[in-house]
Amino acid sequence: MNVIANKPVNIKIYGRQPVFEALRFGCDIQNIWLAGGSKDKPIRQIEKAAQKNNVKINYVDKNDIQKVVGAVVHQGAAADINYHNFVNDELLDSFVTKSKNPFIVILDQIQDPHNLGAILRTCEITRADLIVLPVKGSAPINATVAKTSAGALFGLKIHQTENLTQLIQRLQQKGIFAFAAAVSAKQSIFQVDFTNPTALVIGNEDKGVRKNIQIICDELITIPQLGKLNSLNASVSTAIIMYEVIRQRYFNHGK
Repeated sequence: MNVIANKPVNIKIYGRQPVFEALRFGCDIQNIWLAGGSKDKPIRQIEKAAQKNNVKINYVDKNDIQKVVGAVVHQGAAADINYHNFVNDELLDSFVTKSKNPFIVILDQIQDPHNLGAILRTCEITRADLIVLPVKGSAPINATVAKTSAGALFGLKIHQTENLTQLIQRLQQKGIFAFAAAVSAKQSIFQVDFTNPTALVIGNEDKGVRKNIQIICDELITIPQLGKLNSLNASVSTAIIMYEVIRQRYFNHGK
């Protein structure tokens, strides 16, 4: 699939939770397919949300859903959606300016859609204002990302950029401090201040944040590690750092 930055993407999503969240977040849903005969609680939630949003449900055989979404575990639920949650280049500055104390997550070439989905799930839970992805080198926004994110994808704003370096510098000009996660960094995440406008840069699963990106960031940070392994999974690393951000912002009253 050719990626056009910040243009709507058509996705055929699958799984009960992603379909329900797509409805709950008011996505542009073209079709919903449910396997006939199932009436457990998750299915009833989908039916109720679809009725509320005036979205018609097609009750079909499970094999018909398989034909739509492919060889995946669809749990008897699928939907055809147009994903619109992009902040385009023209709106980026005003979007950032309107955000109160912006918290932006920049993902430098996260290529595994399962990692991307897991990271987006944490981003939604921790209320990140914006997710930035490079157009080239990043996993696409697709059904696997939607499923792995448990539908959190639909509650997030995403900006895709052709030039990550220029994008970070543009944010810095807006007064946003850029932290890049790096194993070799001297400053731990517990020694820096995340309470001000923050952009957190997370790198590729194998190589980390690229050197040309590290150079322009304001600070390199690391997660303290006491064991013998020298790295963490990208989604786990992101979650640890993001929870330090919200700890400082919302749960540090005694300081």
